[in-house]
Amino acid sequence: MQLDGPTLSPLLWVRSDDPAQIASSLRDDPSVGSVAPFAPSSHGGVYRLSLRPLADEFMQLFVDGGLSVLDAHGRDGEWVVRVFAHDRDSVGSLGDGWRRTGTEFDVERLRSPENLEDPTRFGLTDRQYRTLVTAFRQGYYSVPRDSGIRELSNAFGVTHQATSQRLRRGHERLIRRALVERPPPSLPY
Repeated sequence: MQLDGPTLSPLLWVRSDDPAQIASSLRDDPSVGSVAPFAPSSHGGVYRLSLRPLADEFMQLFVDGGLSVLDAHGRDGEWVVRVFAHDRDSVGSLGDGWRRTGTEFDVERLRSPENLEDPTRFGLTDRQYRTLVTAFRQGYYSVPRDSGIRELSNAFGVTHQATSQRLRRGHERLIRRALVERPPPSLPY
């Protein structure tokens, strides 16, 4: 989000089956003052918005609470917003502000900063991470393979069954976290 004079001017990445309708749909939102394509694509693109003052009050709730918006995904009028907050009171203040504006919301999950996992690890355990990375570096995934399950198991000092289980469990978790459970959008350009 970029500060544009006295108002916030967010950039939104939008995907649609009917990209010709994106700008008019955004303009129909009462909080949007103007819409300008920033980086169009064949399925939507990135749009710069200027928000009306009412929307700025809504955005001010994030600023006042010291909250950072990590990402926001919307579909059919419903939004999922992930925020990073210093403490639970900040999240509570955001909820109080939303109640005052009549915004309906549900808090699905709160996590303490101590329990945050490394997003680059996709929920892999240390052992799964080391096994997958070592397998990659030793050419286990090359075609043709430069090393097999026995070479990997020797490198770890465990049986080939244990190595095979680590690989399978690591693959399962990596696929679930990266591809199946709500993957983050990626820009098509």
